[in-house]
Amino acid sequence: MFVLSCQQMRHAEQEALAAEVISSDELMDAAICSAVAELQRDAEYAEVRRTLPRVVVYAGKGKNAGDALGIARSLGYSRIILRCASPPEQMAPETRRQLELSKAAADVQTATLPLSPTPEGTLIIDGLLGSGARGSLRPEYAHLTREMNALRCADPRSSLLAVDIPTGLDADTGAADADTVRADATLAIGCVKEGMLADGAENYVGRLIGVPLPCVHLPRSSAQVADSGLLSLLPRRNFNCYKNQAGRVRIIAGSVGFLGAAQMCAESALRSGAGLVELFCLPEYYDLLAVRVTPEIMVRRVSSFADVPSEGAQALLIGPGLGTPSAQNQAALHTLLARAECPVVMDADALHLLAAGHLPWPSQPILTPHPGEMRALFPQAAKLSRAETAAQFLLRHPCTLLLKGARSLITDGSSILYNSTGGPFMANGGQGDVLAGVVAGFAAQGLSPFHAAALGAFICGRAAGIARARLGHPLCVCATDLLPCLTAAVC
Repeated sequence: MFVLSCQQMRHAEQEALAAEVISSDELMDAAICSAVAELQRDAEYAEVRRTLPRVVVYAGKGKNAGDALGIARSLGYSRIILRCASPPEQMAPETRRQLELSKAAADVQTATLPLSPTPEGTLIIDGLLGSGARGSLRPEYAHLTREMNALRCADPRSSLLAVDIPTGLDADTGAADADTVRADATLAIGCVKEGMLADGAENYVGRLIGVPLPCVHLPRSSAQVADSGLLSLLPRRNFNCYKNQAGRVRIIAGSVGFLGAAQMCAESALRSGAGLVELFCLPEYYDLLAVRVTPEIMVRRVSSFADVPSEGAQALLIGPGLGTPSAQNQAALHTLLARAECPVVMDADALHLLAAGHLPWPSQPILTPHPGEMRALFPQAAKLSRAETAAQFLLRHPCTLLLKGARSLITDGSSILYNSTGGPFMANGGQGDVLAGVVAGFAAQGLSPFHAAALGAFICGRAAGIARARLGHPLCVCATDLLPCLTAAVC
């Protein structure tokens, strides 16, 4: 999904209406239908109707409130609690129509007092203000946004869903009012607005769920947000495909105390579809690794990294749990990378060795740093935004960069993509090891470095969402919980 300014989105909608391609009511109906379809496809919200029996819609006067009402009704709720910022007669005509449709299909009750949490949890839908709102929140809106945030925090099972943009967040700049809604997810209608990707805005936007509007012609943008369209990048295999045609991943990872990192990246590479996965390790780790990894992984014992072949693999992964190799093994890795002709995923300790100048830049590098590793590679990052960091780093070091974070950023210098999957439940060790393995697996199957990194980030976040749903929405999802869900995430 493209990233656009509010003016660009507004202009595109006005053009569609002026050309009589669609009416205003039909445009709202299309947005509601598309939003509900995306929610039903989304692992986190697919069972929201069953798990959250109560829905509360916070409605303003504009069309945003009509979208929120239509979504609540179309999700199948027979009872809708409505909290209004103003009398219904002041609502936009399209919104009044949605209100009447909702009254005909459900029991719509207008609440005049602040709501209390329920033991079962609540789906809270923010339809107060849309992306055209600017400046500080007026009192009649601020007290409702505070109420929404309080209701969300009172019960961790509740979920706050913002329509188009969280009320109080500037859609162009990302500036937030003190009482801005803190959404768990935001339905980005038609496009993602630029301010939603500003550093810090993710704490209000939550997870981005793109809602396409095929009836509106949008301008193209070099910045995009990942959506399910990325799944079309997955290679279609010939019926007679065999393992040697499905990609060989060669991995150098693991050291004392960090053998789990080697295991997770190897197994995730396998589950991403790679035909063959080789894990190279030094003699002192071989016995431990050989018995702990899944049997399909080929664990290769080498006396030194000089014994790792430089040819025959479609992707190379170096770094997870590697530690600090001896000078001899660093020299061997230096030679291996200098000769590598395939994509090379560099993660964790490989990034620190690269930052220190102990490793060379391979011909097709894919770097997967978290913010701390990014600062080691590029100290200027401490004073720059994430987007500025990526742009300036690539001017000096051409590569594919996957800058990890709450909104992982993938760029090769010509395009920039923001990931939309995952969430704070992934804030634990090992997630990066799984990601590195998946990226290497996709690269080995023939995806370009940029597409391998983009699809890898999307699939890992999606797998985490599936795992969380299967586990009953716990506070955290462990990295190993992702492994059995990677297969489902590519469907």
